[in-house]
Amino acid sequence: MATHLAIKPRLQFWQLAVGLCVLAYLALGILTHTLKTYHWFLLLAIPGALFAAERGRRFFIDWLPLFAFWLGYDRLRLVQPHLLSRVVVEAPYQLEAWLFGWLFAGEVPPHALRIWLATNSQQFFAQAILLSAQLIYFSHIFIFPLLMLFWWLKSVWFGASREIFARHLRAFTILNALAILTYLLLPVAPPWWVSLYGNAQPNAELVAQTNMAMAMDGALVQKMIGTAPMWFGAVPSLHGAYPVLFFLLALRQRNFSLLTGIVVYGLAMWFSTVVLNQHYIIDLFAGAILAFAAYRLGERLSRRFR
Repeated sequence: MATHLAIKPRLQFWQLAVGLCVLAYLALGILTHTLKTYHWFLLLAIPGALFAAERGRRFFIDWLPLFAFWLGYDRLRLVQPHLLSRVVVEAPYQLEAWLFGWLFAGEVPPHALRIWLATNSQQFFAQAILLSAQLIYFSHIFIFPLLMLFWWLKSVWFGASREIFARHLRAFTILNALAILTYLLLPVAPPWWVSLYGNAQPNAELVAQTNMAMAMDGALVQKMIGTAPMWFGAVPSLHGAYPVLFFLLALRQRNFSLLTGIVVYGLAMWFSTVVLNQHYIIDLFAGAILAFAAYRLGERLSRRFR
């Protein structure tokens, strides 16, 4: 009688790499006392990699640039204390007031809209605007990854073209890399910092005693910004850049309904960032310019790869 021996599959390099990266990332968080509760969910990647087949390998490799950005952005909380002395505070406020102050009797738009919300805080329409703005602002975290996952699944499971996923991956990778580089080279204070401290230069003491409830409205956005890894990455605004880049990438499809939806969502996002006192209008335009640059570079790379 033939004896069949069960041969255990050997771990592949990419599976070991995923496990080691997750453990190293968590260890860094523990050692630096910056580990948050949601970081522990990264442990799910280890069994995911161990039991994944070829499609799992493709997923981890295809999504590596996005994972690198998300994890790298999260670690900016370690870098921020070393950037405080270089944060630009007054110049953006003065430029915003010069360009758009005429719309609100000399006040910058984020501060003027916050005052307007406070004045009408008991009115239903003001409460509806505040809640809607928070949900739109928060949607930034989910909409882009879900769209990328949809396009990736179509290409892997249903045999659709990888072009849409690949074009978006290249363009957004370039945009994210340029944004982080800008945050490190030119940290800029958001308008809510000026609401709290005026033109005061950020320092460790002011950062530690910051009360988000005094700087912005809405419990959801207060919690989100309170745990954010980088408070002084106002320029460029990725909340402003992402809808613009989506629009540019969607132009090739010539789908009027899709383009209209992106424009409506983009305008709602731009309005939300301003009314929530998160960004100046100039931050949004800086994001749009960076999105256009990322789009052009991504398209040039696409032609070269083809």
